[in-house]
Amino acid sequence: MLKGSLESLSKKNLVYPSFWLLNSVGWIIVIVADSFIVSPEYVLDTWQNFFSNTIQWAMGFVITICLRVIYKRFPYRKKPLFIVLVFVLFFSLIFSIALFVSAHIIYAIFKPEEFELYSEQIYTFSYMVSRLTQIFPLLTTWSMFYFGIKFWLDWKRERDRAEKLDLLAQSAQLQMLRYQVNPHFLFNSFSSLRALIRTNQIKAEEMVSKLSDFYRYSLAIKNNTEVPLAEEVEAVEHFFEIEKIRFGDKLEYSITIEPLAEEYPVPCFTIHPLIENAVKYGMKTSELPLVIKIDAFVKNNHLLICVSNSGKWLKQTSNNIQGTNTGLTNIKGRLEFSYPNNHKIDIKEENGCVKVIIEIYKEVK
Repeated sequence: MLKGSLESLSKKNLVYPSFWLLNSVGWIIVIVADSFIVSPEYVLDTWQNFFSNTIQWAMGFVITICLRVIYKRFPYRKKPLFIVLVFVLFFSLIFSIALFVSAHIIYAIFKPEEFELYSEQIYTFSYMVSRLTQIFPLLTTWSMFYFGIKFWLDWKRERDRAEKLDLLAQSAQLQMLRYQVNPHFLFNSFSSLRALIRTNQIKAEEMVSKLSDFYRYSLAIKNNTEVPLAEEVEAVEHFFEIEKIRFGDKLEYSITIEPLAEEYPVPCFTIHPLIENAVKYGMKTSELPLVIKIDAFVKNNHLLICVSNSGKWLKQTSNNIQGTNTGLTNIKGRLEFSYPNNHKIDIKEENGCVKVIIEIYKEVK
């Protein structure tokens, strides 16, 4: 059911309006309105007047393309609304003047004799102000529509991203529950527990406690999409201790977490799938003992997590699927939606070790 929801959400085609289409339609409406409603007695008098008027307004299309270039570089998401309004009004005025000048240059090309007669009037301050009172509101309205659509698109993308993130978080939780009820994991854990009850009751009690703590983590964070790294690592330690009882000297692990990294928020179940794969596939490809290391530190608000294990990286082949990469794919998806353009995940195989390096950027106050 959840898989179907994820697939339907990912396949949903979100049709956003095209800037070029909206801008073209908008200026065509302006040309038609000016020609047939506002000034038909002049514009439709001759084909020369209509052609000149059309090209003058078509310059508005060119002007707004230039205006868009500036607006795209403006970090409006990080600015107060007042600053955005001042920015819009200022550049709307500048480009209104540019449209005024370009329109009259075109007018002079088509009607040089009339332009000479009215040149003194055109270059007066009062005439320019009267014309700008017509052009400035038009470009200001265009700018408001531009940013209004941008805000709407941002809201849509953020909502879609939140929906996908929520579904991915649920998928991660279900995946973790599958890890917990994995028949092999339970069978091996109970077999080890049965043996310990007969030989080492203290160790058996410890294992029961670790199993309890391991299950408690998934229940405790069921409503959270992010947890402090320290909590994630604590759950991983419980898993390690359980596996250590199973494999004994065949498994060695070490965890090194910088104090500053402990409170850094990460998506829940980020590390566990990597450890699960390290144990599962490392036991097949590594000389024993299998060595697994977790290192984490913060540098310039970048959290770096490195999970490494001795052995080789098992790739999916056409004849034999050695690893489904489901856990890794889930991690990549949740990082993408939690920290878009602010994360990186690399997989390396060097010196007889497989390393998965996750880098997350988030400003932590």
